[in-house]
This record gives sequence, structure tokens and C-alpha cells, in this order.
Amino acid sequence: MSIPERTAWRVTLDEALARYQALPRAGGDAWAILEGKLATALAREQAVEARLALADDTGLHEDLIAVGARLSEDQKRRARGRLSAEAFAALLAAQGERAPGGSSFDLRAGPAIDIKIQVNRDSPWPFERWRMTPEFSAYEMDGDRVFYRGLWLQPGDLLLPNVNLDGNFVYSALSDPKGFCPHSAIFALLEYEGQRFPAVVETYEKGLRAVPLCVFLNDRYISYAEVYRHRELLDGAPVEASALAHDALAEARGYNFNTVDDDRAYLCCTSQARQFYQRLGLADLEAVGRVVQPGIRANFEAMKYPHLDAFFTPIDFIRSDRFVFQGSIDNQQPERLVTRELVERRFRERFAAGGLNWDRVPLMVKGMHYGIKQMRKETAIGRLISTVMGFTPMNLPKGPDRVLAIVEPLEAELGRAVRRLMPEVRLKLKETQNFSLRSWLEDPTLRQRVDDLLPLRWLGDGGLAGGCTDAGSGVDSRTV
Repeated sequence: MSIPERTAWRVTLDEALARYQALPRAGGDAWAILEGKLATALAREQAVEARLALADDTGLHEDLIAVGARLSEDQKRRARGRLSAEAFAALLAAQGERAPGGSSFDLRAGPAIDIKIQVNRDSPWPFERWRMTPEFSAYEMDGDRVFYRGLWLQPGDLLLPNVNLDGNFVYSALSDPKGFCPHSAIFALLEYEGQRFPAVVETYEKGLRAVPLCVFLNDRYISYAEVYRHRELLDGAPVEASALAHDALAEARGYNFNTVDDDRAYLCCTSQARQFYQRLGLADLEAVGRVVQPGIRANFEAMKYPHLDAFFTPIDFIRSDRFVFQGSIDNQQPERLVTRELVERRFRERFAAGGLNWDRVPLMVKGMHYGIKQMRKETAIGRLISTVMGFTPMNLPKGPDRVLAIVEPLEAELGRAVRRLMPEVRLKLKETQNFSLRSWLEDPTLRQRVDDLLPLRWLGDGGLAGGCTDAGSGVDSRTV
């Protein structure tokens, strides 16, 4: 087999990755950045299959590592039969997985352990518990840097993930510019009894927590993530960076629905990161995003949410001139990423049509609203609800009770639509030669399919008939 034949697949991949790397981030086009992310995820998936389809086994494990995507079980099975034990162990390690029986690549692979911390949900695994498992400190390190999943990470790095909670794009769908992902978190090295534990410090429904790095980046927890580094930390993080992230865990009490609040006790994902960099003595970050569409503003006002003119979402980090793209962790789930965009866009259009009448919301939402008010008042029934739900007046999120009552049921409805549509999107992607998110979003058959799966009856009929009703949906790249 000729060298050109063996490397042709790589040229296609490298061109796609280079295009994405070259995209302007600072003040850049939010829509182009999102499209570039999806294009590279699809390019990696296609590159894995293209390389496995070649009969030449020379450098196979190096080629698959270079793709930078986590392999499916079927792809690993196909690769294993063509590789030596050592080469296969190296391939697994690049994906954060240890070879059965161990190998010289175990530290590069990271801990061979998972704990059932659920995305955004309360889980019985605080740092005080999981640090008692020494394996969670077993990584390849160089000073304060950790090599994992093909990237050198250092304390203070910003992670922007698509976490695998399929409906959690409620907020990122409704502001401008177009959302990139629904979450952000900070990498840190947390110390305990002389050991250092690589961790991701993130917000969740009850405040702030630390998740083992290998858990946060596995394919159960996220589908995709990008790493950004503050320009003033390019030469290394100050020694206090991890300690500041650790200290924040003790201060946090609950979640905050205000994205630009300086409150250290109640945090959202973006305010946590903003405060972290402020504590390092770096300049404050500007919230560029805001809620623009009149219908969306009207619906927020119906929920008594006032913070519409400064709405900090993860895209604001990317478009800031203070952050530099370091690379990505791709768990090879492009169908999930694309399906979420389809559902998110249609949800935004429906929400932008206005028409939210609080008297029409589902009974479950009204019941949750009543329960939240009782918990805040600490009535007898409120204390009973607190016992069942695990929330207290102290850790209930900060923000309007109506918003708190509606978010989780809405996330569940959106998540169901994503999961039901995903198999159809997977098949359609296999039949698609040149994917275009724009054309998929405007495809009337796909739009109708989303509507069938996402009735949102409590929003009325706005936006269901005909084409797009949301002029600021983000498809127009001029929307900023």
C-alpha cells in the first residue's frame, strides 16, 4: 500500500482540525465556532472508520491516537486484533483506559475506576469521600501538570463541556450570542495527606463540588469538552490556584440562577470561573451575552427573572481575548451533539414566540413551585419536602422560585426529545456526505419531527406552524 494511500485519510482530518484551530476566537463569530466544533467531531468519527478500513497495520495505533477520539467498543475490538499488546495498551491509555492486566502505560491511562456521580445531580461522593481512594491520584504528572486524554492540563484551566444531561441547555439556548455548550468548570489539583488528586471543580444543583478528572472526562459524563487557558497563565499557574479552587468548595452553599452575581455562596458555572480568576488577581471578565428576543424576555418576566441585560454563558469565555484554545476531549458522540442542537433550536423558537402563561404550566411545575415556597418559609410541610428532596432553605438555589420550579421538568422534557430523536440522527449522519448544521436546522422534516417529540403544550402554539419565527436564533452569524 502506498504512503499517499495510507495518509490520505489523515490529510482530510488535519485540514478539518486546522480550519477549526484557525477560527478567530476573540470577538469571533459564535455560530462559526459552534459549526466548527461539530465539523471536527464528525471529521474525527469519519477518520477513525477511514483508518480502520485500510488494510495497512503500519503505525495503526499511532494513527488512531492522532485522531483524538475515544473509540467505540466495536472499534476497539477491530483494532485489538491488528495490534501488539503494547500498542493496544498505548491506544487504550490515550483514551483514559487501562489495558486488562496492566501495562507500562497505566499512569498515562489514569485511574481505572468510575463512581456514579450524576451530571448536575446530588451524589454521595464529595471530595472528602473519594479522596480516600488513592487510585484517584494515579496519573502521569510533570510538576503541577497532568497529562491525560492527549492534553497537558494545569491548575486554572477552563473546561467547556457538553455534559451528558441531554436537556441541560435551557439557559444557553435563550441568550445571544449563540450558545456553544451549557457548562464550564475549573481544573485543579486538590491535596490531601501529601497526595494530589486531579479534579474538576464544577457547580451542580446544590452548589459546588469536585469530580475526579477521570470521571468528569469519561464517556458517561461528557460527550465532548474543550480546554482553554487564560493568557496570563500560559507560562504556568501560580501555586495558590488549586488552593483557591479548593477553598471555594467550602464557601459554596447553593446554585445561583443569576449568571453575573458576585455572591461567593451561591454560584452558577460561569460566575464560579469568573470569581476564580478574580481571586488569582486577574482582571474581571465582561459578560457580553444578554437576552435579546422580546418573546424570550417576556417569558422570563412571566417567571419573574430580572437579569436579562447581562447574561454570562460559556461562549463569553471563548470570545474573550484572554483565553487560548488548548485542545479538545472527544468521546465520539457526534449524533448526541447534533441532536441537542436540533432540539435546542426548536425550543428557542418556541420560547421566542412568547406566550408563557404561568396559569397554564403543568401541575407538576405548580406543585414544585408550592413546595419550594414552603421550603423557603421552613413550614412543617416544607421541612417534610426538604427531607424527601434533599434541599434545605440553605442550599435551595438563589433566584426566582418560578424559574427553579420549571427548570428541572423542562430539562426532562427536552432530554426525552433528544434521546428519542438521537437514533434517527445517527442514521441520517451515516447517509450524509457534507453535513451542514444550518441546512439541518431548516429542514422541514426534521423540524416537524422535533415538534412531534417536543410538544411544549404549556407554551401554546407559537412557532409551530411554518418556518422559523425567531430572527435571532443564532443561525444568522451576524447575531451577537
